[in-house]
Amino acid sequence: MLKPTDAPVPFSYRREIFWGDTDTALIVYTGRFLDYSLEAIEAWFRATLGIDWYAMNVDLGIGTPYVHVDIDFVSPLTPRDVLEVRVHVASIGRSSLGFTVTGYANGERLSFRGTMVSAFVNIKTMAKIPIPDEYRKKIVAYRDAHAGEVA
Repeated sequence: MLKPTDAPVPFSYRREIFWGDTDTALIVYTGRFLDYSLEAIEAWFRATLGIDWYAMNVDLGIGTPYVHVDIDFVSPLTPRDVLEVRVHVASIGRSSLGFTVTGYANGERLSFRGTMVSAFVNIKTMAKIPIPDEYRKKIVAYRDAHAGEVA
């Protein structure tokens, strides 16, 4: 299991782009960028916190629904690209966790950047809960280890 300080600087998630990801303009369909961002953040959860969203929901009764998403598109992606999404912790609140994600084609050309904020909740009541201490410590350690890096 990766620890925050063992994770790449910053955490990076790679995936291939497939034909099914594209639209009639032969570039990645707009809605897929949110999918890519969420995939990268869940991979970050696994690597940094040691748990995925399914286990959090099913085993712990904790959800992390998103309350804010903002994505800027810079350049298109095609199936000739391999996408690299870098994940940075942008903010840590009592119950909220903010991320900055940046997507690069082939690790070089900026494709998109976004900000996303989720809230830790009790999945039965959907009421906000504090970020559990064991996760907060790992999140803070990751953020501090990668402070000052360009998102």
